[in-house]
Amino acid sequence: MIFKLLPNQQQELISMPETGMGYQLIEARFKGEYPLKEFIVLNDELIVESNYLMRDYVRQIFTTGFNLSVKNASYRELTGIKLLSETKSFNAFEENDDEASPAKENPTVTYPDRKTYYVRLSTYDDDRRIDKKNNCLLPGSFTTTKKDYESCVNDKDDPVERYALPNEEKIEWAFHILPDTKDGYKFGTVKPEFGKRGGGKECYFENGTSFGTFKKQTAYGIFYP
Repeated sequence: MIFKLLPNQQQELISMPETGMGYQLIEARFKGEYPLKEFIVLNDELIVESNYLMRDYVRQIFTTGFNLSVKNASYRELTGIKLLSETKSFNAFEENDDEASPAKENPTVTYPDRKTYYVRLSTYDDDRRIDKKNNCLLPGSFTTTKKDYESCVNDKDDPVERYALPNEEKIEWAFHILPDTKDGYKFGTVKPEFGKRGGGKECYFENGTSFGTFKKQTAYGIFYP
């Protein structure tokens, strides 16, 4: 089933890191129930239980439209929320030990040059990891590099496959960010997840970015500046 988190728990999830660009994997219980379950959280708001029907429900969300799905979903309260680093199933692709590691596993912090843009791809017009009041990326959020984004578009690659995203529908939006030189991030390669191949480049901004660094939202496929 598709549910939405209570407003206070939405804020709790926003304060936690992402598992990947646009989603979180968590372990929790429905309030009043004992079984511990896995869930995928989309845009810090909608939750879907991670079972054999997960892909069908996620596809339903994006076929219906995310905002309408939020409107139609019932509230459910969770207890004992714990972030997960990966799912325990649904990977049709084998990971190669020789491939570069995911960004979170990279011990090295890289600092931007204040000239290079980074791009966050999203199905959500109102991506909640973008703080539009302060024009910045929230802590614990992912982007890709501008170069990898441009390669994805120019090569006509599927961003859902390249960045191993849970949604089955196309990416609609690109959020263009110019981090400050102090906004360190970890760089890596997207690992396979949700039966998607991964392989795209990812940047994990553990502390987010400075105010004023989010520059523009465009349709997917548009380059900026």
